[in-house]
Amino acid sequence: MKKGNKTMFYIAPTIVLLGAVSFHYFAGRIPTSLNPIVAVTATYVAIAIIAACLIPLFPSDGGLAKQVRQLSWIQIAMAISVILLDIGFILMYRNGWDISTGNLVTSVFTNIALLLIGALIIGDKATLTNIAGVLICIAGVAMIGYKS
Repeated sequence: MKKGNKTMFYIAPTIVLLGAVSFHYFAGRIPTSLNPIVAVTATYVAIAIIAACLIPLFPSDGGLAKQVRQLSWIQIAMAISVILLDIGFILMYRNGWDISTGNLVTSVFTNIALLLIGALIIGDKATLTNIAGVLICIAGVAMIGYKS
């Protein structure tokens, strides 16, 4: 395990879970008459305001100016990634995907891709258990998509 705060090791996934569940719930409730780009833009304006208010809760060495100097192209890459996620899920839910299966199907393939990236590029270890898990996930997606 990488070095870090042991309490946050458990709190962080809880935050992710709450965020992911609410994200998918609300993404599925955006009116179809609302342009998805307008919806996402309004969301990002709200995110910018909320995030700015949260900065004092996460103090860092050197202050805000030092943090701003550390920004790089990675924030642009993350922004592109997030907008693809947001627009993709909005369009999925508008075009027939159920909230109960849409994220599950995409998450399985996302995790397979991340396992490959981790093993081939980053150097993470992929065990036989990981590979067995991937096969079980693929079988699960096949079962979800199977129409009897």
